[in-house]
Amino acid sequence: MLPPLSEKELRRLDDLLITYGNDYSVLNLAELNGFFTALASSPTVVTPEHWLPAVAGGKVPKFKKPAHEEAYTALMLRYADQVAESLANDLEHFQPLFEVNETEQGPVVILEEWCFGYMRGTQVAQWSDLPAEQQKQLDAISLHGLEDNFELLDAMSEEDVEACIPVVTAAACALYRHQQQSRR
Repeated sequence: MLPPLSEKELRRLDDLLITYGNDYSVLNLAELNGFFTALASSPTVVTPEHWLPAVAGGKVPKFKKPAHEEAYTALMLRYADQVAESLANDLEHFQPLFEVNETEQGPVVILEEWCFGYMRGTQVAQWSDLPAEQQKQLDAISLHGLEDNFELLDAMSEEDVEACIPVVTAAACALYRHQQQSRR
């Protein structure tokens, strides 16, 4: 097992996502965390050869320096393992890496980035139809992770959105549990 990424390595990975990102790529750690959570929760194993291009928006970027490519790939692989390990070893305490914005009223949790990453992960892993209970759980995540739902989200109060945080977290854990049982 590889050691978890340090704060410095996480900042480096975040910088590389922004530097080599485009309109179709994963652009921050919250989205990447959701993406890797979905891959770890997938009924099938998705290899890095399939998910690395998806993170970059379709194809692996052209790196300015070989060191950037090495860091990008190594940090990505370690972070994917870190997310999978945290789910496998401590599901009861799993916390999605939601983005947080500081406002005058205090911190506000932003669900969308993580949920968009999760939904991208389900697409890359080609999740098939789920039983009704699991579909309901995925719907709780997709509410915040699909552009089709922007109007619904705009109509929600801050309290409504805040109430979704534990629902999305519980849904991610339940989907992971279900998919692990399905793999057996």
